Amino acid sequence: MTEGIEKLYILYDSRCGLCSRVREWMLEQPVYVPLDFVAAGSDRARRLFPALAHDDAPAELIVVTSDGEVYENDAAWIVCLWALRELRPWSRRFAHGPLRPLARAAWNVLSGNREQVSRLLSLQSDAEIVRQLESQPIDTACALN
Repeated sequence: MTEGIEKLYILYDSRCGLCSRVREWMLEQPVYVPLDFVAAGSDRARRLFPALAHDDAPAELIVVTSDGEVYENDAAWIVCLWALRELRPWSRRFAHGPLRPLARAAWNVLSGNREQVSRLLSLQSDAEIVRQLESQPIDTACALN
């Protein structure tokens, strides 16, 4: 990773409760590099990154740096850690040496069980929250005040 990166675009599964909760958590963390979360498969994702394959229900995390580098799977997760002030040392440990296979194995287990973990922890996805809000009737009397 180069230190000259100005921003990370994180393409995440907005229909996954775990992914949405991790996005929320990451946005609360102090960062070295600004994070811009983009729902994978969205119009915005297609517009920003036309060369990428876009899937509405992505199997993997994708991170694109402001200089155009693309990271996927466990490498994307490590790049996300690299952006967070408190976790950058861990990103370096996971990226190289004996912990790299552990990072890969942990990522495979977590990404392969996202739905089950989301259900187990009752984590709502961003898409579920949007659907719930859109289905609520609008009280025009309150909206006008």
